[in-house]
Formats: sequence, structure tokens, C-alpha cells
Amino acid sequence: MKLITFDFWNTLFLDRDEGVRHKRRIVFAYDRIQRQRPTVSMQDVEEAFARAHELFSTQWDVRQAVSMRKHFTAMTESLGVQLPEEDTAAVVDFFETILLEYPPVLIDSAAEAVRESASRMTVGLISDTGYSPGRTLVRVLESHDLRSHFQAFSFSNETGVLKPNPEAFLTILRGLDVKPGDAVHIGDLEDTDIAGAKAIGMKAIKYIGSNPTAVRESSADAVIENLRELPATLASL
Repeated sequence: MKLITFDFWNTLFLDRDEGVRHKRRIVFAYDRIQRQRPTVSMQDVEEAFARAHELFSTQWDVRQAVSMRKHFTAMTESLGVQLPEEDTAAVVDFFETILLEYPPVLIDSAAEAVRESASRMTVGLISDTGYSPGRTLVRVLESHDLRSHFQAFSFSNETGVLKPNPEAFLTILRGLDVKPGDAVHIGDLEDTDIAGAKAIGMKAIKYIGSNPTAVRESSADAVIENLRELPATLASL
């Protein structure tokens, strides 16, 4: 193998504190919206957020990325409010970066797995991004001194597509001039990580250590429960 690509969520990092981040987003948006519409209530903003979130969540069904700006625009349109560009940009940035104040947890042995892999081959990262775009996830990697080990990234907010769309994987392969047969992807989701990688001819490793209900049955070339198993698994492919 010449290249390994990692999934971000539930393969390298576990999410936490989303409830707290959600409340902070609501309060920040409320402050900016109330400047233009003093009569708006916190409940109004919460309901508008919920309606906009329904639109935002459709990306998981159609596998096409929805931008945070579109999410917030749907909120303000629902309230019949038009914000100055300065305020809109501030809210979008806050929504996208609040993860850094309440960061995800690095999975056990994830840092070692990345560093060990980087000593043997080129390393990339493929992630569906949700509320936190690629620029924010890169900063999370930097906070753990892992950014320098990655030579390429494919984030859904930048490519416009979510896994298992082939473009999510091909973006990295083309950029690094690596053939699918010389690359392996590791992730936790059968329908996106594993199916997407296998569909274009990559090898695939399913990581089930972050999901206590995960099953070993998989179309992946290997299944591991602990990232400490990764070096030996790579050597066997």
C-alpha cells in the first residue's frame, strides 16, 4: 500500500458536548438576529433553527453537501429577517468553529496509528463534515500535533459530496497520483466508508472500536476493534 486514508469521526475522534455547542449557536444567532428584529424571541430562533436543520440534514440522504451559510440563510428567511453581511458572516463562522471550544475526544491509540502509518506510507483524511467544516477539523488535528502527518484532505464541504460518492475518495487519489489498488481507507461505517472505498477499487478496513453495537460482518478487507491492530493489518494487505 502506498496510501492510507482515515475517516475522522468515530475513527480518529469521538464527538461530545454537541448539546452545549447547540445552545451556544442558538444564543449567538439570537443576539445577532435581535439587533435587526428586537421583538424576536429565543423560542422563535430555536424554532427557526430546527426548521433550517431539517434542510441541512437532507444532505445525509442525498449525499450532497449543504453549506452552513445556506443553513443560516434558511433560518433568517424563516424569521423574515435580513442581516447585514457582517453579522451573517459572524454567525456562520461561529457555527463552524464552536467545535474548537468543545473539542472531540481523540480515540485511544489514534495518534499512534496515524504516526505509525505516516512512517510507512502517505496519509490522507476523508470526512463528511456536518457543522464543522474541513478548516475546523484541520485545527483539531493541529491541536494534537497530527496535522503534519497528513498530505491530503477530502472534506464534503469542499468537494460538495458525501461518502460513498466516488469523488470523496478520488479527490485524494488524483491529487496524490495514487491508483485505487495502491490505497486503503479505514472508517467505521459500512455503507459509506467501506462501500465507497471498495466501489472504486481501494482496500478497506472497518474500525468497530467506537461502536459497541457494531458487527464484524463486513465487505471490508479487514475488521479491527482497536487501532493498535492497524500496523499489522496494513502489513497483511
